[in-house]
Amino acid sequence: MVNLTIDDKQVTAPKNATIYDAAKLNGIKIPILCHDKKLKPFGACRMCLVEVEQMKGRQIPACTTPVTDGMIIRTSTPDIVKARKMVLELLLLNHPIDCPVCDKGGDCDLQNLTYEYQVNANRFTDEKFHHEIDYNNPLIERDMNRCVLCGKCARICDEIVSFGALTFISRGIETKIGCEFEDALNCEFCGSCVSVCPVGSLLARPFKFKSRFWALTNKKSVCSYCGTGCNLTLGVKDDKVLTTIYDENQGFHKGQLCCRGRFGYQFINSDKRLTTPLVRKNNVLTEASWDEALDLVASHLKGAGASAGALATPRLTNEELVLFKKLMETAGSANHDHSAGYAHAALTEGFARSFGTTASPATILDIQKSDLLLVIKTDTYETHPVVGFEINMAVKNKGVKLNILSDKSGKLSKLPDATTLIHTPGSEIAVLNAIAKVILDEKLADGSAASIPGYAELEKALAGFTPDAVAGQSGLKATDIKQLASDYAKAAKALILFPAGNAYPGHNADLASAAANLAILTNKLGKEGCGILCMAEKNNSQGAVDMGFYATNGLNASQIIDGCANGSIKTLFIAGENPVVSYPDQARIKGALDKADFLVVSDLFLTETAAMADVVLPACSFAEKEGTFTSVDRRVQHIKPAIRKIGQSRSDFDIFGALIAKLGGQAPVAPSAVFDEIAAATQGYAGMSYAALGEEGVFAPVAVKPVLVAPKAGAVTPEPGKLALVTGSVLYHNGTLSQFGEGPMYVCPEGYIELSRSDAARLKIENDDLLNITSAIGSVKLKARVSPRMPEGVLFTPYHFGAAEINQVWTGAPITWVTLAK
Repeated sequence: MVNLTIDDKQVTAPKNATIYDAAKLNGIKIPILCHDKKLKPFGACRMCLVEVEQMKGRQIPACTTPVTDGMIIRTSTPDIVKARKMVLELLLLNHPIDCPVCDKGGDCDLQNLTYEYQVNANRFTDEKFHHEIDYNNPLIERDMNRCVLCGKCARICDEIVSFGALTFISRGIETKIGCEFEDALNCEFCGSCVSVCPVGSLLARPFKFKSRFWALTNKKSVCSYCGTGCNLTLGVKDDKVLTTIYDENQGFHKGQLCCRGRFGYQFINSDKRLTTPLVRKNNVLTEASWDEALDLVASHLKGAGASAGALATPRLTNEELVLFKKLMETAGSANHDHSAGYAHAALTEGFARSFGTTASPATILDIQKSDLLLVIKTDTYETHPVVGFEINMAVKNKGVKLNILSDKSGKLSKLPDATTLIHTPGSEIAVLNAIAKVILDEKLADGSAASIPGYAELEKALAGFTPDAVAGQSGLKATDIKQLASDYAKAAKALILFPAGNAYPGHNADLASAAANLAILTNKLGKEGCGILCMAEKNNSQGAVDMGFYATNGLNASQIIDGCANGSIKTLFIAGENPVVSYPDQARIKGALDKADFLVVSDLFLTETAAMADVVLPACSFAEKEGTFTSVDRRVQHIKPAIRKIGQSRSDFDIFGALIAKLGGQAPVAPSAVFDEIAAATQGYAGMSYAALGEEGVFAPVAVKPVLVAPKAGAVTPEPGKLALVTGSVLYHNGTLSQFGEGPMYVCPEGYIELSRSDAARLKIENDDLLNITSAIGSVKLKARVSPRMPEGVLFTPYHFGAAEINQVWTGAPITWVTLAK
């Protein structure tokens, strides 16, 4: 810490702080337009000029000047105020005075500073700019006439998003922010540029002309899409969520959001929301009262025993999942599961046997504290974009080495000095086993490894996984496998990351154990910047596991579906899941659900699954209820209602509670009471309460008891004349819910089939050609997307869409062998 004086006030600040940081830390306001705490100092706007006595009273920018011990600073002398007024005059010289029609009015830093410094006239005159306004982008409007050249949009796009869509163009008075070749904006649509823009130069089009910022009520919440657990602020007016509000102080991500979090909120107040219960009468879903619907459901659950089953979305709160489980227990059934039964296997089976726990022994905060990141599948960026931002910053700002093992290249492959090894789809477990084999053979294991349970068995099981043998299977070079092993073992701190979810059936228990072996052998557990992070798909996937909402003593999801087909499961309750679209083999799923005697669905929308139900119960979104979510790194966070419930919808908590009461059980009064039970019974949650969670949440500690496990690595057998289809997530979507968010659908409205240039040339396929994809179980038509990132013989498709569902051909195996035809 250093001691300094600011405006006659004795203060202290960290040695690496700037004058601006020191002032802010001690409650002293210095005006600024070009600064954001996530970005590197830039010094563009000159609004933060201060005087430093040791520099003979020179005016210097506070945001780029580091503090020194004994420094004496003055922030608001008459000369400084005069200089700031002149800066504002110069900024306003070419800036249009269109505040009454500018959507930034009330939230514009330039407007606020002009008012604060009483700049009511301008000594300078010049012609206003007449740049063409870019209205073409569905999410982001660009008006460079309003730009003050702070550079924050270009810097955040480069430093954090690592896309570089915006940059400075031209010089002097002609300088402006633009895109390459003066093109329209075409990027990831994360909206980071909009969030940091201090004026109305960049606007969120979905919010345009909806409200003034001062008319909004800010409601703190947690994003309900992926498992990153991003904090967000909802802008609410008249019980409608109209936008998301940027707050650079919010969450570990400092307000940074992806396209889904920033622009995918429209599902909350969608006109397509279910608002009243529906009961099937004469084969038609008809509006009904809650009493009628719940009585009908209760009559089928009462005494159902093992003939009842439940499938839940991991978007439910922890409290709702506990209550859903209790409802099934009250009905006499232990048949409950989520995420198709396999999407959580990396945690519930893999980590359970390797670590003695069903949670990741690492946090997202470890990413920037590590020395090496081993990322399994480039989809890590697409599944959890804000985690991707953390990887970007680790590599670009901290010099962290990035090694990627994937079946295709991707966004992460473009980072500086990143090494991407493209393997044959389905061979990643074999490659991880080969890395473990090298670590053992080259004596790179930690001295304590031999004492870990399972060491001898693993050493024996890995005998056949030599780099040369696995190279032939995976398409990699043996030298590359050895280098991966050397890099990982020799790094002082190393972290492994991989995605898990419905679209990644190959990321199963064996892959989790294979990755765990590397961390255990090299003793990279329980240390800062080390461990493994299983990035589960949904916002409360980890919570669903922590609450035990998966098969332990009953049937798993696949067995429940089979039970519907064979008649052993007569009553099925599906809460928030849409198996008809998101589970593999649609024909099997539809056939099974059609044979169920009684199907109940609670959901926000009349999904493809809900449309098959006998009773449909309108549920609430995350913005209408209270509870907790647990992120992929086990950060437990509290959410509160931001708006009143839509129509007659009820929270799943209320639905399950009412049904428990109708079955003669005791339903808890409030979610807080259930959370108290969770805190008392769930490992790592002890001592937690809603009050203790606050706005930032609390980490549930993970206790590891390492065991070395020999994972099975099945051989991949190509089918002659066919291509390998792999499924996954696309950047703009998460599960099937994002179909109802207008923002994601603006930029990615439909599914597609992505193929290599060589395959496209061989098959004479061009972009947007309509292709017929055929597998052993069916066929589907999708548009072609020819891409340089795909290896020859491999196809990729996202699984999110209800139109032209890929699960008509997707079998649920790690690889589905298909043919293509126009």
